[in-house]
Amino acid sequence: MNTVKKSTFIWWVVLVAELILGFYFLKENMMPALHWWLMLVLLGLGALPFCVRLFSTFSDKGYLFAKLLGGLAAAWCMWLLGSLRLMSFSTAAVIVVTLICLALMWASAFLPNDKRLSLTDFPGLSEILSREVIFAGAFFFFCYVKCYNPDAYGTERMMDYGFMQSIFRTEFFPPQDFWFAGESLNYYYFGQYFMTFFTKLSFNSVAYGYNLALCTCFAFCVSFSFSLVYQWIRGRFGKKKSGAWPVAVFGGLVLSCSASVHYLIFNFLVPWIWDILVIPGDKPSYWYADSTRYIGYHPETADKTAHEYPAYSFLLGDLHAHVINIFVVMTILALLYAWVKSESREEENEDVNALLSFLRDPKLWTLGFLLGISMMENFWDFPIYFVVAGAVLLTLHLRSGKSARFVAEVTALQGISVLLTAFLVSLPFQLNFTAMANGLRIAQNHTPIYQLAILWALPLGLAAAFFVAQASRSSGHGLRERLRSLEGTDLYVMLLGLCGVGLVLLPELIYLADIYSGDYKRFNTMFKLSYQAFILLNLVAVYVVGSFVLHPQSKEQRKGGIKAGIVLLLCCGYFLTAMKMSAGDITDPEKYRGLAADDFLEREAPMDAEAVYWARENLPDGSVLLEANGSSYTIYNRASVITGLPTVLGWHTHEWLWHNDLTPVDERAELVKRMYVQADAALMREYDVDYIFLGSCEYEKYDKEGMDAAELCALGEVVFTGKPDGTGRSCYIIRVN
Repeated sequence: MNTVKKSTFIWWVVLVAELILGFYFLKENMMPALHWWLMLVLLGLGALPFCVRLFSTFSDKGYLFAKLLGGLAAAWCMWLLGSLRLMSFSTAAVIVVTLICLALMWASAFLPNDKRLSLTDFPGLSEILSREVIFAGAFFFFCYVKCYNPDAYGTERMMDYGFMQSIFRTEFFPPQDFWFAGESLNYYYFGQYFMTFFTKLSFNSVAYGYNLALCTCFAFCVSFSFSLVYQWIRGRFGKKKSGAWPVAVFGGLVLSCSASVHYLIFNFLVPWIWDILVIPGDKPSYWYADSTRYIGYHPETADKTAHEYPAYSFLLGDLHAHVINIFVVMTILALLYAWVKSESREEENEDVNALLSFLRDPKLWTLGFLLGISMMENFWDFPIYFVVAGAVLLTLHLRSGKSARFVAEVTALQGISVLLTAFLVSLPFQLNFTAMANGLRIAQNHTPIYQLAILWALPLGLAAAFFVAQASRSSGHGLRERLRSLEGTDLYVMLLGLCGVGLVLLPELIYLADIYSGDYKRFNTMFKLSYQAFILLNLVAVYVVGSFVLHPQSKEQRKGGIKAGIVLLLCCGYFLTAMKMSAGDITDPEKYRGLAADDFLEREAPMDAEAVYWARENLPDGSVLLEANGSSYTIYNRASVITGLPTVLGWHTHEWLWHNDLTPVDERAELVKRMYVQADAALMREYDVDYIFLGSCEYEKYDKEGMDAAELCALGEVVFTGKPDGTGRSCYIIRVN
């Protein structure tokens, strides 16, 4: 058996072993997970020919990124057809559109032209299997973790679940705001739509799709960061003896499982010092969210901020825009690196044809497409990675030897092309969206230096050491000569490091104003920018550690790399700590609960659970279901969340944020109160209320205001009556006449 066949056989065995373990540990939950995983496998194989063109310099030809690009292309086409009302968002339509998109991707590879692909251009089976083992292992592992904490309840999980359930029932886009009946959803909903698209394509329900989406985010983060680091190390030091595999595995762990050094200091060092010095009083305790709420909280100040990272997001369980968009931004980084490895310094004519040749590159239009998706999924990532892409492309052109005028022209043309593509891709979304921000402001509060050091000193120190090492190796007098003397991968990593530094410093200078004021003015800005800074700087840190340890310039450099690598690895212990705190003991079979995300209702609102499930299965799509509105993060609005049916008003603060105006939200709150307390049928007709939900939250909120259940039941036909609770009250669903 030759080496290639032996390697292929080993990867087959590992993959089969992962599937067997999946059936053993996930039990009956393995089937929905298997459907989802097989869907992603088919998407990856279907989009592979297109990715072979984009990532021709990658050893696996971008197979992992094909999963995302194939899914995004099909999901966007379905969304566009739904936005133009040419095709409804049904399971049949999702399947047809996906098959057509994948067929076109395959056809593009074999068109008779000078760049027609041959079978030798595709990755070998061993490469595909090895990447699939990494993705599948991460996916099924996190499925098992989620089985111990599957609830779409707590923090903003109910909101994200409601998005998916509402979109699942929608026919055309934009979807209706399920918490503000009669208006379209004014939020960056494309990420939740994308995962709902996957839910339909895999023949799953939202109850499973919600958690499978989170598991996909985790698996993409692990596998994409592995692929990025692997290509960087291999591209810089060659295939043989580069150590790409162990460094890439290390990269997957660091990006997906680690926290800042804050975790080591406050979970281990501070309690240890407390015990050594025998300090009186209660010893400080550590909660896994503490590492994301440091500035403004410890010590308490009037400048509350957030600085999260992927590991916290995955274990927290919110399916937010910034979490879903992680794999989009990593694909952008991979696309930019493919540009770096395909750069040519050959002299060409500086004429119109030369300019147009840069615009014909499919990587350019794919970049515009991904940035357009970011505009609809997590808008902050659009300007961030437009700047990152601009920095990389400008640097490549400066290295090319062309005139300054030509460099300016081609960079400007590429920038305009990317912008136009992004805006066209997102145009139907933009036409139905109102911005929720109020402009930039000068930051009045600033982070203490010691807190910045605790959060960022490790990755920034590694980036600085790498900069110094590269500066000593560069030669020449001018900027262009120095850029040309640097190896492409090293220069690319340096650019990412600079962008990461900028993201750390920017919230110290400015912030984007929104409804958050007072102590929380910088909250959103710090949160969104530092999230991307963590991704960029930790990718850089992993590459630097790998370079210093495996290919050092001196013994001191290797020693420094080993020490930094150990600290980074210790920071990965955060995942185990946070997992135990959020999911409990995942070795205890008694605590195993499965992947269904809606089971929390029977525990948190037992009086209402049967009625809510009945409504989900029996009430027609688009029906307005009146229920009591409540505060954010509570069990209130559980009926609209679980059913996906719109209600007159949902969580108060969130609707305030989405409308950027408190007045209409307060007005609707009073109207909902009138509907229940006064049994105002005319007002219900005005807001197209089809059904009234009367359960625990409604009794709790409006009983003391004078609500009469008999009067409400008299407004129409009682279509569901629940079992009486301990007080003799029952849950009702009333169809309004």
